[in-house]
Amino acid sequence: MMADETSYLPRLSAAREIASGGNAAVRALRDLLDEPPEAADTTGRERLEELRTWIAPSLFLFTEGEHARDEPDWREVARETLRRWVHRLATDASDGARVYELTLAQGFRLAANCRAYPAHRSILIEEAEKALRYSRFWYSRLMLIQALTLLALPRDPGETLREQGHGSDPRGLVAFWTSIVGGGHRAPQPGSGTAHPLVLQVADLCVEALIDRHPERHCWADEREIVGRVGAVSPQPAVRRLQDSWLPPSHGWGVLQPRAQRLLADVMLLLNLADRGQDNSERARRLSRASRAELPPCLTIDRSAMRVTLSRRQAHDVQPGSTCIDDCPFRLCPLPPKGDELPYQMDEAFCAHQIDLVGHWFRAPGRADWQAVNREDLRTFWREMSERMAPAWRK
Repeated sequence: MMADETSYLPRLSAAREIASGGNAAVRALRDLLDEPPEAADTTGRERLEELRTWIAPSLFLFTEGEHARDEPDWREVARETLRRWVHRLATDASDGARVYELTLAQGFRLAANCRAYPAHRSILIEEAEKALRYSRFWYSRLMLIQALTLLALPRDPGETLREQGHGSDPRGLVAFWTSIVGGGHRAPQPGSGTAHPLVLQVADLCVEALIDRHPERHCWADEREIVGRVGAVSPQPAVRRLQDSWLPPSHGWGVLQPRAQRLLADVMLLLNLADRGQDNSERARRLSRASRAELPPCLTIDRSAMRVTLSRRQAHDVQPGSTCIDDCPFRLCPLPPKGDELPYQMDEAFCAHQIDLVGHWFRAPGRADWQAVNREDLRTFWREMSERMAPAWRK
């Protein structure tokens, strides 16, 4: 069924339910975890691989060591499955590795959102840090740092920072994570790690989440899910202690602080440029081109290159890179034409709210540090995006 489902969010919801099955799920899916059955088409095989990487971290987290005498140790089976994926990430340098690198990182983030504290939780943290060491794409690094942040939170969200010892220095902990990205087995050096602006912004937000114990203000579990609803969370400490996830299902973009909302918008835009294509090979080529330590000029200087209002008729003569600024090394613009669904769909209200976040000359700056775009041009861009995302019956 997962191989036949075309919509992203139902596949994600199904993966969450399957992953929470613990020993029973590992027992039922053992053959699928080792080697998936051949699907009828390439798309089906890709979706099955997506499912396997999504559920691998959560299956390990939810399995128990106890088992019948005539059965294998299901926790060890789940652990070996997770280790194989992380080892594959460490040894595969091909362009195609970028695709399952993303889905595996998302699997870690889904597992980290579950407030389960079994004894083997530390092994999941170790595997997530290893995946971070061998990650090559900025988006997978972003997700893994968010996952590690959720895993580092204490059981009680009301617990204050310790004066000394483990957990007393959130900034130092996040600095360690940013120093090991892409470093393999090398010990981190001062000033090492990624310099990608979006990753560094997420790292700053993660520091705040570890300090104030409110990750719902600074983090998200899935980009395509959170932008679809404004959302709400309960401020009551008693309710928060009873919740089984750090970022509950009611979590939406309106819960995020403004800085995180702006960051989420730019993450979505860059993913819409890079993570698209008819098949995984085309996606892999674009993701490899976007695996750089800087942002493209269309996000920092001139957003007109994305051609938000481009129609399907005009797009016949427009190839990827044809609307880029001349010296742009990414060659990703324009966005898919109007009428085509964006890979990372953005809600109309979310885009309209970005206009308010841009601010005016008489307000405190409302744009991100990396944006040199003229304020009026930025407001025009988000106004066009909001109009594009309006439902068909309103156009």
